[in-house]
Amino acid sequence: MKLILLENVYNLGDLGDTVTVKAGYGRNYLLPRGKAVPATAENLEKFEARREELQRQAQEKQAAAEARREALDGLEEVLFEVQVSPEGRLYGSINPNEVATRLTEMGFAVEKAEVDMPEGPIREPGEYTVGLILHADVQTEVKVRVVEDEG
Repeated sequence: MKLILLENVYNLGDLGDTVTVKAGYGRNYLLPRGKAVPATAENLEKFEARREELQRQAQEKQAAAEARREALDGLEEVLFEVQVSPEGRLYGSINPNEVATRLTEMGFAVEKAEVDMPEGPIREPGEYTVGLILHADVQTEVKVRVVEDEG
């Protein structure tokens, strides 16, 4: 499926790029979220007419993401106090949704989709580094510390 990107997409391309992606990725992710349009002659003309507006919007989004990154860089750690089994494992796990919720509670607006945990959810106490992809060109990391709840 050939698409024209309407914004920078992490690990795919930049605004205005014509990319070829698998049909499911384009149909289920890029098109519904307004990140791309089908690469037809008509859509290419429409895109060229709106290019300056889209570039301005992309710069505003990137500037907002940069400001969020600067705020997050001042954060020392995200602390989770959880119950631990006698074997030393968590009851349940800490997933991207819980990290995003905790950061939001701390005053940093972060969505679940922005949390990058390639090793999967956290299942044991310890210190971990979690990536945040705030924008296609703006990434940062936060420290997550998981300790046993003494209560």
